[in-house]
Amino acid sequence: MPSPVSGLFSPKAIVPDLRGATRDAVLEEMVRAAVAAAVLPRPRKAQVLEALLAREERGSTGMGRGVAVPHAKIAGLRAHAGVVGRSQDGVDFRAVDGERVHVLVMLISPDTRHDEHLATLRWVSLMARDHDFCSFIRQARSAEQIYEVLQERTG
Repeated sequence: MPSPVSGLFSPKAIVPDLRGATRDAVLEEMVRAAVAAAVLPRPRKAQVLEALLAREERGSTGMGRGVAVPHAKIAGLRAHAGVVGRSQDGVDFRAVDGERVHVLVMLISPDTRHDEHLATLRWVSLMARDHDFCSFIRQARSAEQIYEVLQERTG
């Protein structure tokens, strides 16, 4: 049975060296990457960033162990968008364990596909708890290597 994230990630939507020093800057960088990779329509850029920031204000998506899963559901969006980012220095995401976040998996979903959104969040949560997965993402030398790790886990 394929993973709920099969086909969600593309090599072009991986940012192996996030430059932002703050949560908001990193989220903006990832949204820009989604637009540049054509997984998110340019006219939705501001709406998506606003939704992600609003979600973070309700409660951090920093899951602990150096992982955050910023996510939002957007009305009128036709397809899911996934972006993976890595911060070498780490970013303060107000994570539950107080640790800096190094691995970010952003999920943007149509507001009409609730079950798929939840299934994807469950998968990401499982991966976030997998020490090997997080270690491989952090040690990868390129976007291509990060993509390979994702492909191995999404079967």
